[in-house]
Amino acid sequence: MNTTNRFQRALVFQGGGSLGAYEAGVYKATYELLSERDIKLGREGKPLFHIVAGTSIGAMNAAVLVSYVKENKSWQGSADRLTEFWEYMATESFMDIIPGFNEWWNYWHYFNKDLASSESARRYYGTKQFMLRGVPKVFSPSKTLEDRRFLDPVNTWYLYSNEPLKRSLEKFAKFPIATSYQNNEPRLLLVSVDVQEGSTVVFDSYEKEDGTRKTEYGHYGLEFARGPNDREGYEHVISHIDGIEVDFVLASGSVPVNYDYTKLGVEDSNGRHGTSKKVRYFWDGGIIANTPLREAVIEHRRYWDSVRKSEVPPLRVFIVNVHPIKQDSLPVNYDALVDRKNDLTYHDRTLFDERMAIMITDYVNIVNSLIKLAEDNKVKKALVDNILEQKAETRHFSTGQHFKYADLVEHMVSVEQVIRIERQNDVHTIANKTFDFSSTTIRQLMRDGYEETLKQETRILQVWDSEHPR
Repeated sequence: MNTTNRFQRALVFQGGGSLGAYEAGVYKATYELLSERDIKLGREGKPLFHIVAGTSIGAMNAAVLVSYVKENKSWQGSADRLTEFWEYMATESFMDIIPGFNEWWNYWHYFNKDLASSESARRYYGTKQFMLRGVPKVFSPSKTLEDRRFLDPVNTWYLYSNEPLKRSLEKFAKFPIATSYQNNEPRLLLVSVDVQEGSTVVFDSYEKEDGTRKTEYGHYGLEFARGPNDREGYEHVISHIDGIEVDFVLASGSVPVNYDYTKLGVEDSNGRHGTSKKVRYFWDGGIIANTPLREAVIEHRRYWDSVRKSEVPPLRVFIVNVHPIKQDSLPVNYDALVDRKNDLTYHDRTLFDERMAIMITDYVNIVNSLIKLAEDNKVKKALVDNILEQKAETRHFSTGQHFKYADLVEHMVSVEQVIRIERQNDVHTIANKTFDFSSTTIRQLMRDGYEETLKQETRILQVWDSEHPR
C-alpha cells in the first residue's frame, strides 16, 4: 500500500557514554529496514529521518550521521560511517590481553559463588583502567584537584580532557554543520544545559525565520519576570550562522564533575539597556533532557510555524533508550545499586510527553470537528473567530508569551507514534559501564543494538507503513 509523504520522521539518541555504540547498532538495523521499505513503498527521495536529535554521546552520533548525509547527499553508507566512528574510538584494555584471565577468575568463582562473573570482572577492571589512564581517542586525564575548602584529603576531584574526543569528531564529521529543508537535508538538533540558567539549550542546523542560524533561550514575560525592565523575548542568543560547531557537540557532552564546563560566547539581553557579549558555561544535556523528545517536538513546531509558515507535519519518532527502565534482578551490592541508580536517573522519561502530545492532538481534532459542525449548521464565522482570537492561558514554551486559542488549534504538533528500542542489561552489567570503551564491549554493544532492533522488525514496519498508526 502506498502512503502519502505527509508525516516526518525523527530519530532521538540518548546520552550514555560508551553505550552510544548500542545506538550505532540500532541505527544500522533501522537503516536496512527502512531504506528497503521506502523503496518498496515508492518513497524514494524522502529522507530516512527528517530530524536527528541527540544528547551527550547521542549528540555525537547525530552529528556524525547528519554530517555524512550532507556531504554525500545520500543516506547510503551512513550506517557504515557510524560503525567506523565507534571502531575508531574503541580501545583494547589490558584485561583483554591478560592470558588466561577468564579461566583463572572462573576457577575462583567455582569456589566462591559471591564473586562476579569473569565477564563482569573484565568490564569492571577494564573501566578502572580507562578511568585512571583515559581512552586515547575519547578522553585523557587532565587535572587532579584537591579540596581547598574543607581541607579534606579524601575529597579529591579528577578532571578529564575531551580534546581527544574533539579530534575524533573532527575526523568523522565536517564542521560547521549547516543543513536546509529546501535541500532535502536532515535537521540536526543537539541539547545542552546552561549551568547558570538551568535550562536546556538546543543547537539547530536549520535556519530561523530571519534566515540566520542561532540558538535562542532564556525567559522573559510576566511569568518569568525578575525586574521592571523584563520583556517578552529571548534572554540569550548564540549566533552560529555557518552551522553547528564542534564545541556545541562537546557542550552537549560535558559531563559534570568528569569534564570542565564548555565555554561559549553568548549575546545577553539586558532588557531596556540593549545587549552585551558574555561567556556562558554549559554542561551535558542529559542532566535535564537525556531523551530530547520534548525539545525535538518544540523545535519542530517552531520551525514550521515561524519559518515555513505552514501546517506542522505529524511526527513519527524513533527513540533509542540505552538505560533500561526495567530490571528483573534486585541489586544487592554496592556496584549493582549504583548501576541501577544510574539507569533510573538517565532512562527514557518521555512516555508522559508522548501521551500528552497525543491527548492534545485529540483535543485539536475535537475542536476542528466542532468548527466544521458550526459551519455546516450556518453559524456565523465571525462568532467562531471571536472565540479563536481570545487569549489562552497557555504560554509560548520559551518566551512566556500568551497564545491565542487559534494558535493552539492551528499549529500544534501531532505525534502519531513513538517506537522505542530499549537496551537490555545483561547479567554482567557494571556501574561504570558508560566508561567501558574496550574493543570487546564496543563490538558487543553494536551487535546487541543491531539484533535487538531486528527482533522488532514487524512492529517497526507496521508503524512506518501505516497511514494512521495510532
